[in-house]
Order: sequence, then C-alpha cells, then structure tokens
Amino acid sequence: MSKIAVIFILGNILLPVILFASTENVANIITGVSESGFTYKDFISGNFRAQYEGRWAEGNDEDHDTYDYLRFKTKPLFHDRVTISGSGRFSADLDGREPESSAFRDILDSYDHQYNGRIYYLYADIKNPVIDKSNLRFGRQYVYSIENILFDGAKYEQHIGPVESYVFGGLRVSQYSSTYFDTVAGSGVAFRPFVDTRTTLDYVRIIDDEFADDEVGLNLWQKICEDFNFYGRYTLLNTSPKDFLVKLSWDKFDWNANLQVSYYRFIHSLGEQSNNISPFYQLLGTLEPFELISITGYKDLGEKYGISGGYDYRSVIDKDDEDTFNRDYNRTFFSFTVNNVLSQASKAAFTVEYWNVKGIDHTIDLGVDYDKKFGKFDVGVGTSYSIYKYNFVGSNDLQTILDNEYTRDIEQKIDVRTYYLRLKYLLTKQSDITMRWTSEISDTEPDKFHQLLLSYSVNF
Repeated sequence: MSKIAVIFILGNILLPVILFASTENVANIITGVSESGFTYKDFISGNFRAQYEGRWAEGNDEDHDTYDYLRFKTKPLFHDRVTISGSGRFSADLDGREPESSAFRDILDSYDHQYNGRIYYLYADIKNPVIDKSNLRFGRQYVYSIENILFDGAKYEQHIGPVESYVFGGLRVSQYSSTYFDTVAGSGVAFRPFVDTRTTLDYVRIIDDEFADDEVGLNLWQKICEDFNFYGRYTLLNTSPKDFLVKLSWDKFDWNANLQVSYYRFIHSLGEQSNNISPFYQLLGTLEPFELISITGYKDLGEKYGISGGYDYRSVIDKDDEDTFNRDYNRTFFSFTVNNVLSQASKAAFTVEYWNVKGIDHTIDLGVDYDKKFGKFDVGVGTSYSIYKYNFVGSNDLQTILDNEYTRDIEQKIDVRTYYLRLKYLLTKQSDITMRWTSEISDTEPDKFHQLLLSYSVNF
C-alpha cells in the first residue's frame, strides 16, 4: 500500500479519536456546550462512523477502501411539529480500480472518480399537517410495504379510529444505476376487524423505461390464543400470484421459550421487471419457483444456559430449474449457549449443523463464538461454516454489486469456513474503536481470503 493510502487511513480513522481523546472533558465536546447553555443534543442526535476496509487474497491480490457514515435526526422543531432525518455515506477507493482478474472488483471500481457520496435518505416529517393523527413526510425516503423502495417524493399517513392509511408517490431512486424519470406510487390501508386480528392491504406501481409493474399485497396477523399467533402474506404481481408465506409462532414468556414454523412458496418465474421489484435479476438470472419450510425454537435453561435449534428444507419445484443460485438443500442445526460460566461478563455459543446438498459431501460442522468483556475492552472470537456464500463479507455484499458492469464476474462461494477476531475499546460512553479480522477458506477461488476492518464510531 502506498504512503498516501497509509496517511489517508490514519487520518480518516485516528484523527477523530485524537480530537475526542485529547479533550479534558469529552462530554462537553459531544454535547457542544456554549456560553449560552445551548447544546447540540438540544437540537440533534445521531451517529458518525469512520471505517477502513482492507482485503487480501493469494497472488498479491488486495483492495483498500474507506467509508464514512453519518446518520442524524433533529429534535422536534416549530412547536414540536417538524423533525428532519438523514443518512449518508462517503467512500474512497484508495488503490484505484481493480483489474478484471481481481477477486475484489466491486461497485467502487465502476465509478469515474476515486471518491463517491450517497444520500440514503433525507426527509422532513410534519406532524398533523391537516388533521390530528396524521403525518406528512417529504424528501428522499424508503417505503416498506410490499417492496423496499427508495424514492424522492412525499408520503401521507392518516389514522382514523381503527383504520390506518397511507399514500405516497414520487421519482424512484437507485444508488447503483440511473433511474432517469422512473416513477413510483402506492397506497395502503390497515385495520382491525376484531380485537385480536389485524390486516393490511398494500399497492405499489413502478414505471420505468420498459416496464409498468403493479403489485398488491395482503397481510394478516391473528392471535389464536394467549401464546399462539398466526401470520400470513399473499402477493400478486401484474395480476399473477407471486408468492405467499404462512407462519405459526408460539411464545411462552414465563418459560423463556419460543417455537416458530413457517412455509414460503415462490409461485411463478420472475425475470426482469422494474428494477426494485426484481433487484437480483441481473446477477442471479430468472428466479424459478421453489418452496422453503423452516422450523426454529429456543429455550432458556436457567440464567446461564440456553438451547436453540432448527430445520430448513428448500426445494426447487421443477428439478430442471436448479442452477447456481437456486438449489435444493436441507439444513439442521443445534446451538448451546453458556453465560458467565468460568468467567464473568462472558458468553459462549456452540453450534452444530448438518447440510444435505446434492453434489456436496454431507458433513457435520461445528461453529463456536466466544465473547468476553475486560473493563473497557470487548473481545470476540469464533468460527462458523456456510455451504453457500455470495461474494465477501463487509461492504462488498450482494446488494452493493447490483446494477453495475461487473456483475458478470461475481461467483457463489461454496463450502466456506470463516474465522474471526473482534476487539472493541470503549473510549467514552458514546464512542468506541473496533477492529475485526476475518479469514475465509472455501472451495472457490480465491480459496483463502482475509479482511481487516478498523472503525471509529461516536453517538452525539
């Protein structure tokens, strides 16, 4: 790594630490006390995090990036009616674009410049703009209904008696590709026909250059008895059934125990639609019908011990549709947790899992996680196993590589053993420094991969 990269990393990570640590009264810097008695905490709160990420593989393949994250929310303004919230990221690719043969090519290598900024959301909430029990949000925002959609526009919510409703619309936004003048609009209603019943009906419409997609979703929550609950979801995409989910859960709080059973069915093939309705199409290709059955449970065994376990069964409906990213598999796991045994302020978890996948050896694998606090230090160490993994951990996850010119180079990792070491030091009650080292061994090139994350975080 060049001297410039080293200086940039040290400045990006350590400078904020030095500024905070060298102050006699850190609390005064965090709260921003002035002669008039006004503090920043009287106006705004949030979090700032500076992070360096380095990755190495065999053959001198490496990558070095930095990320700065800011998230904030103001206290209520204008007679406690308006709040402003925002979140963004600034990144720097320290060593320039990665070559085509590099295992670490990601979306940062597709930009024209070394530096890149993103606004995840920036909006204002106005309480009761028209009548009581209403809210108007305008600006860049997410809507979480049938799909998670980012857009620039407005959303109005109204609560009248047992009925909650909303309507939204604007220009769709993507962090990874140009959306030109793509539009999105939708609405929804939620109500309780009975005391123990809640249902929602949502609608969203997205229009881009090639597609106009309409999606409708129906959700139902039903309390069957004191500890037994039901949840169901059914969605339609362009008048055709898309998928459905049913889930039964049993929660016995007096026993510190729970059990959950779910069945998910993806009904029809889904290829390219409007980008956010099918966000993984460019990477994964057409998604073919499959079903997934999951059973999970947990039980405390006193204050120091706990057990959990589960079973996942995934099956592609038509076996001819199996491909790299759409497979059959069975997974069974059992985990045993131990708290404050042999050492105070410690926690250990031991996980045994069995994967049954066609074409891959059936093996029993062990995972271990151990966490221990020493004063202001928090130390974690462990290992885990995964039969499938996409790309690498950290900032270069599946979502960050979508919609860019390098998706053709992404491969699925198989038979992955991961080891990690985490060190966290609490500078103050509101700030900390964290180091995390991760190593992966897999059957996919590169078969050895290492990652170092250094971060400084402060709440204000």
